[in-house]
Amino acid sequence: MNLRELFSPHRPAGPRIVLRPTLATLALHGLLIVAITANWSFFEPEVVPHKPIPKVIAATLVDPADLARPQAKPEPKPEPKPAPKPAPKPEPKPEPKPTPKPKPKPEPKPEPKPEPKPEPKPEPKPEPKPEPKPEPKPEPKPVPKPEPKPEPKPQRDPGPTPQELAELTRQAQARQRAEAAQRAAAQQAAAEGERLAASYAALIQQTVIRYWSRPPSARNNMEAVLSIQLIPTGDVVSVSVLRSSGDSAFDRSAIAAVERAGSFPELKNLPPREFERNFRRFRLVFRPEDLRY
Repeated sequence: MNLRELFSPHRPAGPRIVLRPTLATLALHGLLIVAITANWSFFEPEVVPHKPIPKVIAATLVDPADLARPQAKPEPKPEPKPAPKPAPKPEPKPEPKPTPKPKPKPEPKPEPKPEPKPEPKPEPKPEPKPEPKPEPKPEPKPVPKPEPKPEPKPQRDPGPTPQELAELTRQAQARQRAEAAQRAAAQQAAAEGERLAASYAALIQQTVIRYWSRPPSARNNMEAVLSIQLIPTGDVVSVSVLRSSGDSAFDRSAIAAVERAGSFPELKNLPPREFERNFRRFRLVFRPEDLRY
């Protein structure tokens, strides 16, 4: 049914009776919603300001003429009757003694627990069978040593031929001659060296004697041994006392003589080998009677 049918004057009577209350209910609900949403203050009570309540003081009007009159004495109040004594309280009855509680029955002793049955011992395990020992390996057979080869028999040396013997003899003789010549040359060189050394030693002695001043304390049998070091040019590098004479003045005079000599330039002509062997470092003996190399 549409709206036109609802509001039509020609709609049936039955449905119209039913719809009027429905429409009225809807209209009331709508008004309530509008009123609630529009203003809540409509339903709030009006607040009246509180006014203070005046205090009331009780007052009695008195006539001044009454105040001038003698006032009548008030009649004495009758004495109050003594209050009746309270009846004696009945003695309290003795409280009945509480009946003794019956002794509790002794609890029955717990029955002893049955002893646990011993657990059956496990059956012993069978011992393992010993493993069979391995059979010993057979010892290796010794390798037979190879038979030693027969040593070859030394062949007989037929010996040198006559020509070879002659050559060997000639070579041996030549070696002997060369060795003899070398020995002779060495001896000659040694002799020459000794001769040269002696001549140069004499030269050194003469030079030092020229510069030596014997001290007054010099006596026979005094002897001072000096160590002298030279270089190939013949210059004195150092001089020192190897063995003292026992007289310090005598020792100092010997050292002073070598230092004054200072150099022996003739040694430049000496072969180096002879210089190294005889004059690189040598000893010089000082005695009061003479000088000795």
